[in-house]
Amino acid sequence: MKPLIITNNPLVYDKFSAEEEVLFDAGASQLDILMKARDRIHLGARLVIHPMMGRIKPHETPYKSVFMEVPEERELQNGGAASDFMSIQIIEDSIHETQKFLDNTFMLKYSDDLLPDLQFIDYILIKNGMEEYR
Repeated sequence: MKPLIITNNPLVYDKFSAEEEVLFDAGASQLDILMKARDRIHLGARLVIHPMMGRIKPHETPYKSVFMEVPEERELQNGGAASDFMSIQIIEDSIHETQKFLDNTFMLKYSDDLLPDLQFIDYILIKNGMEEYR
């Protein structure tokens, strides 16, 4: 297994892409990022950090980063890895909670002055989780 970050946060991409595999999609919503992670989990990936860490609610930031382990190419060629039940349960719950918040909460319009701070919060959360993983 090898580490993978899935993110819509340009700061996370800038800080980690030189040394880690990063799947970056600037136009993706938080829900899109979680669904990309779910698709990988169904192919044998495993969550390393809970995607809802930090208790930042979906309507409080536009950014989401997920840190996971994905099967290496040779593992995929040999039939892949078995799906991790706990990761499936966590990602499905996270998608459900995110959708619930987005459907039932007033969405904020973020000023350009606030976006760097929100990017930094997401970056610090993923960085701290990665440090614990290592």
